[in-house]
Amino acid sequence: MKNKKILFGALAVIILAAIIGYNYIYQDHRDIQSEKPAFTIKATDFIKDFQENETEATTKYLNKTVQIEGTLSSVDGNTIVVENVIFFALSENETPPSLDQVDNVIQVKARCIGYDNLLEEVKLDQASVQ
Repeated sequence: MKNKKILFGALAVIILAAIIGYNYIYQDHRDIQSEKPAFTIKATDFIKDFQENETEATTKYLNKTVQIEGTLSSVDGNTIVVENVIFFALSENETPPSLDQVDNVIQVKARCIGYDNLLEEVKLDQASVQ
């Protein structure tokens, strides 16, 4: 009788862990375009935050929706670069800016995914040009 209770308890724990794990791995994708940005910031200030204190900036911005205003440096397929160091991967349904917009000021809303201190680039994904 005691072994059956232990077996039942262990089985319940395994099933619960499997359900939690499944829900964590297959959670709904965020719709960054419809989210209100947690931060609206100039590109130069955004970069400066990471260059001055990477750990603090990562804690502040990581996985948050950010709207950034800065000068468009380049357009390459489905990616754009702002101020030469902020790298955006555009959302699947987002049309990239035209090459005519390079060197113009744009606003981009995206999710911050981190800072690459080797290349000194801030990387964001699910971006949309506002």
